[in-house]
Amino acid sequence: MSPNTENDAPDMILCVFPNAHKVLLLSSQSESNTEFALDSDFIFGEHFYSSVEAKINGEIRSNNFHPLSGNGIPEKVENIVREATISSILEALNDKIGKSISQDSISIFFFSGQVLNFSNSELSQAVMAIYGETVSGSMIEDMVKQLISLSSEEKELLEKSKNNELYSLITGQQGEFATIWDKDNII
Repeated sequence: MSPNTENDAPDMILCVFPNAHKVLLLSSQSESNTEFALDSDFIFGEHFYSSVEAKINGEIRSNNFHPLSGNGIPEKVENIVREATISSILEALNDKIGKSISQDSISIFFFSGQVLNFSNSELSQAVMAIYGETVSGSMIEDMVKQLISLSSEEKELLEKSKNNELYSLITGQQGEFATIWDKDNII
């Protein structure tokens, strides 16, 4: 599919589940699977990390960066990681599908924040609205089933992470949290 107009549905949707470390591909293309999940270990191998390290190293050594000025450093690192992540996901998809796909035919959807509050019915309706005219009913059901399963897994992992952080805070093993009564913070 060539670059989409604003109202065209994408050929493929990548659903990223950050805590589950999985990426779900939903596709309307008949020559490929309509849905499958990729583990992040498959996507983010040594090549990914070497690429990110090299790009950060290049940025640090460029004339655009001064070690004494912290302004913009987190944003630069975030942009480098984001670009490398998208590139690695596309490479993994190209390998999995066996053909080259472009960013123009893909939408990327992160399952985080308020998106995790979508009900199963809302997720089902969204998939149906996007692919209902191009994909068979049984394939839509498979897509929805996989999407709901990964969304539930993401919610559980996020809740577990929040509970672990709260436990650490309460027990004084706060890690990234600091309290005014923490004896290590007293001068």
